[in-house]
Amino acid sequence: MHHLVYSSTASTGLTEAELQRQLGHWRATNAGLHITGLLLFSTEGNIMQVLEGDAALVHQLYAVIAADIRHRSVVKLADGPVPDRAFADWSMRFRSIGPADFSRLAPRPDATPEHIRNLVPLLEAFMAEEPLA
Repeated sequence: MHHLVYSSTASTGLTEAELQRQLGHWRATNAGLHITGLLLFSTEGNIMQVLEGDAALVHQLYAVIAADIRHRSVVKLADGPVPDRAFADWSMRFRSIGPADFSRLAPRPDATPEHIRNLVPLLEAFMAEEPLA
């Protein structure tokens, strides 16, 4: 099992409503690839996503995302093998969050290796705080 976590900023005035309209398509694509994960969207246009699955497929999907003109400042935060899926029941769990929560969760450029290692468990705990969406 492999996971990749990235952050980016929407290059256009992307809204939560627009993301909600696309979720069905993205979830179906991920399910077909046996990719699971999480998508966080800040009301300021910041994005963080966890992709879990076969390493080659995860990297292939990330390459598509990184080349997508709707993203800018794409930064890979974590990329490597993991013992298990953190979001096994979700082809793409989605949550819209405020800027303060995004800032609390997203690693800063000077993040320590320990913070990066703890990123997915931190996201799991954060997602457990609210009903499933």
